[in-house]
Amino acid sequence: MTSKIGILYGRKGTWSEEPEGGVYEKETPEYIASVRKRNPDYPDVYYNQNKYEGEIENGKPHGDGTWTMGNSAVYVGQWVNGCREGLGTFTWSKFGPASGQSYEGEYKDDRRHGKGKMIYAPDPETGFEGGVIEGNWIKNKEVIEEFDLEGGKDYTKEELEERVEYYEEKRKKYLANKKD
Repeated sequence: MTSKIGILYGRKGTWSEEPEGGVYEKETPEYIASVRKRNPDYPDVYYNQNKYEGEIENGKPHGDGTWTMGNSAVYVGQWVNGCREGLGTFTWSKFGPASGQSYEGEYKDDRRHGKGKMIYAPDPETGFEGGVIEGNWIKNKEVIEEFDLEGGKDYTKEELEERVEYYEEKRKKYLANKKD
């Protein structure tokens, strides 16, 4: 099947060409005014579901696209069979506790997986100056240390298999680049 450009609503496993309820929900002017006192950038409308715009195949995101969540968090990047897969950037909602935070890097099975960087925005209220952490990720978790199979931590079978697979992929990429 060939891909097409279009719009879908929902999230993994529940994609639809129609938004739930059939329309966008719109806030009352009074509510918008009250929220804008605290947050001047609050939007006039919000989605009652997540909205995907981009390449679609078999009724799912597949290819390049943008996923805007109901709370205004956004993912821009590559998709395979309805999941984030490949390179992408996820920016957390400015209305939540991770406001200003984003991740740029590789995804696999809808999770941060591979090389990437987490970007933290400054927070004037706490004095935090912001920062960037670059590194490697496995199933949404940052790999903080290289692991030693001889000693140290006892890994579960699943953790060990994930780490071995990750480093085998890393080694293959390194060797492929070295040939060039």
